[in-house]
Amino acid sequence: MSTPEERLRALVWAGGLLVELAKDDSLPRSLRRRAVVIARHFPTIEELAGAARANKVFGGGLNLESPDKIPEWSESLTSGPLQNSTRLAIPE
Repeated sequence: MSTPEERLRALVWAGGLLVELAKDDSLPRSLRRRAVVIARHFPTIEELAGAARANKVFGGGLNLESPDKIPEWSESLTSGPLQNSTRLAIPE
């Protein structure tokens, strides 16, 4: 069983990985397209923070730690975490 911190870290890193995949021109276009499509439906770091706050107030949910408490997880990502401001275009 994973802890709230481990669940959060996995989601932050997976979102960051999607961003990296989508931006890597050395990868096949089909893989980059899939990364963009998935990223559009993947929780952003702001949404994860909101889910963590809601969990503290209402209980239940994914029981996530707040990403604000562990900023080095986001800082370790090459292209940063998936954020509301992240704009990924589908590769042509």
